[in-house]
Amino acid sequence: MDASAYEEFRDLEAGHWWFIGRRRIFIELLRRSFRSGAAHTRRALDLGCGMGGMLGPVSEFCDVYGVDISNEALAWCRDRGYSKVFLGKGNHLPLPDHSLDLVTAFDTIEHIPEEAAALSECYRVLKPGGRIIISVPAYQCLYSHQDRVVHHQRRYTLQGLSKKLRAAGFEIERTSYINFFLFPIILPAVLLIKLKERLFPPEGSGKTNVSFPIPRWVNRVLAEIFSFERHLVPHLTIPAGHSLIAVARRP
Repeated sequence: MDASAYEEFRDLEAGHWWFIGRRRIFIELLRRSFRSGAAHTRRALDLGCGMGGMLGPVSEFCDVYGVDISNEALAWCRDRGYSKVFLGKGNHLPLPDHSLDLVTAFDTIEHIPEEAAALSECYRVLKPGGRIIISVPAYQCLYSHQDRVVHHQRRYTLQGLSKKLRAAGFEIERTSYINFFLFPIILPAVLLIKLKERLFPPEGSGKTNVSFPIPRWVNRVLAEIFSFERHLVPHLTIPAGHSLIAVARRP
C-alpha cells in the first residue's frame, strides 16, 4: 500500500466503523473454528498483518505470527508489543510444511500479484485439517482509485474465490459476502466516485475512502449495522456485499 494508506489505517483501525465491523465478524468466525483456552497448542500466521490490528484477536485462539512486506508496518507491530512478526511475501513463506493450524489473510490476497502461488503456500504450511480464513473486496466493477491507492490487484466474486481456493487444494467450509446491509449505500457512492474519477482523473491523491470524516454517532450506527452480520455469516450465505469472506480447510 502507499505509505499514506498505512498511516491512515494505523490511525483509524481502532475506532472506524469499517474496521470495527469486519473485526467483529472475523473474531466470530475464529470462535466458530477454534475453541479458546488452548492457544499455546496451536500456531497461526496472519498473512499481510499490516500494523497488527488482528494479531491480538487471533492470539486468543492461537500462538500467532505475522508476516508483511512493509518494514514500517512491522516496526509498528513491534512497538505495540507484537514481536513475532517478520518480513516476507505471500508467494514464498519461510515456514516448514505442515507447521500451522491456521492462516488468516484478512484483505491480503488481493494485493498479491502471484495469487495462485500465495494460496498454494498457505496450503503447504497448513497441517492436514488446518484452516484458512480469508477476506477480499468484492466485484471487479467497483475497482476504483481507492483500490489503486492500497495496491489492489483485483476484486472478487464468491464463485471466483471459491474456485481459486479449490484449485489450491482447499475444501470450502463457509463463504459469504459481507457488508450487505450498507451495500445499498456504498454501491451508488462508489459508482459516483468512479464517474467523477473518469471525468476528473485524480492527480496523485493518496487518500482512501475511510479517511473521510463523519460524525461520531454516525460512525457508531454504521459499526453496529456492519457488526450485526457476525450473527448471520456463520449460518448462511449472504447474497451480496462490498466484501466477501471464506473459511476453507486443508483435507
